Amino acid sequence: MVRLYALLFLLSCSVNSFAQPLKVCTNEWPPYTLLEDGQVRGIDADLLHLVLTNLNISYDITLEPWRRCLRKMSDGKLDILLDAFYSDERAKGMIFPNEAMADSAMVLFHARARPHLINSVDDLAGLRVGTEPGYAYSNQAFAKGTHFVREDAPTLDANIGKLLLGRIDLVITDRAVGLYTAKTMGAENAIAYSPQPLYSDRVYAAFSKRPAVAALVPRFESELRRLKSSPEYAAILRRYHQEIPAQTAEQTDARAD
Repeated sequence: MVRLYALLFLLSCSVNSFAQPLKVCTNEWPPYTLLEDGQVRGIDADLLHLVLTNLNISYDITLEPWRRCLRKMSDGKLDILLDAFYSDERAKGMIFPNEAMADSAMVLFHARARPHLINSVDDLAGLRVGTEPGYAYSNQAFAKGTHFVREDAPTLDANIGKLLLGRIDLVITDRAVGLYTAKTMGAENAIAYSPQPLYSDRVYAAFSKRPAVAALVPRFESELRRLKSSPEYAAILRRYHQEIPAQTAEQTDARAD
């Protein structure tokens, strides 16, 4: 009987709270994650904060190079990897909730002085495309194609710099991220992108498979799904000058009525 009470107590703790602050890692990927006045902010950082706060879960979040975040997760030193693209390989070592943090339109940016209109991976023949190390590009034709060159740079800023210098022909990144980064670099008038996304994807808050952390996933999914149809999420999107999805706008209007 004592053992039964002890087990019930431990289960109660895992459902209602988490003993230690969760360790969260992500890289700078504005407007989804960025550093503002010494704090990690951005669309997905703010949304994660709302979800975990509503679940009464404390956490510590750091902005680090993406490969370091991946290594921390692999070494068991991390609880949540924020804004991770799904891949079968990653799913072996972490849990991807059924609800994504955000949808991502992956587009190809070019220098206005050297335009390239790209509608599919087939159009990349002979071109050099700037990529980032450790990123999971889920479109297999892009990830494995041999008719063009994928060339890593440590950051998106570095890739845009190479693009402006003519050292690469294109840069692949999320559309909102590319536009935001170009603006902060003062390069928004020097680059453009092909309007047809090369592919669309989703980014997730990927959880460690450690039992105590994995037990949080169902509650996280439910609260994330609820918040994405809320006025709070609409306010976050407006703060970072993003379009509000139709479903969120409808829910917000209905509650205002």
